[in-house]
Amino acid sequence: MTRYARFLSPLLFLLLTVSTANALDLYTFASYWNQKDGDGIWGAGLGASLPLLTDRFRLDGRVYGFEESEIDRYADRLDITAFDLGLQVHILPNSTFNPYLLGGLSYLSVDAERLDFDSTLGGYLGGGLEWTPGIPLVRLFAEGLYRFSEIDGDSGKEFDASGLTGNIGLRLHF
Repeated sequence: MTRYARFLSPLLFLLLTVSTANALDLYTFASYWNQKDGDGIWGAGLGASLPLLTDRFRLDGRVYGFEESEIDRYADRLDITAFDLGLQVHILPNSTFNPYLLGGLSYLSVDAERLDFDSTLGGYLGGGLEWTPGIPLVRLFAEGLYRFSEIDGDSGKEFDASGLTGNIGLRLHF
């Protein structure tokens, strides 16, 4: 079995077990990422999630855009686009306040001004709280997560992008 087949088989299984219930979530959010080797940066993102077997487990996909992350020691700036695929575990999915855990894989697409940095694969773990304010289809959320990512550059240069990320946003629950 090839390396790719080992990764794709569980992913295919997860996609095939998606519930047919009307529970699609689409959301947008503001984000702040405090990186180890760079300055904290603001960004924004879009996401979608689908239930897996029950309302407690959700397959979650999102994309973040961050511009001009400063790398002081290399006097360079990075534009980073993060693509996340993970799992959300909702503790109280049908209550007004719904805490949840999340984790998954991140692919960081990197563009630098001066140096050549490679895009990389990383991960994240975190938690959040969702609030249903009583307006049909609308939910508000806040979450914190820790990213694990190191970005390799030319001539052995590295940028440790690991750090805390905070998100706050609006979710539409269909």
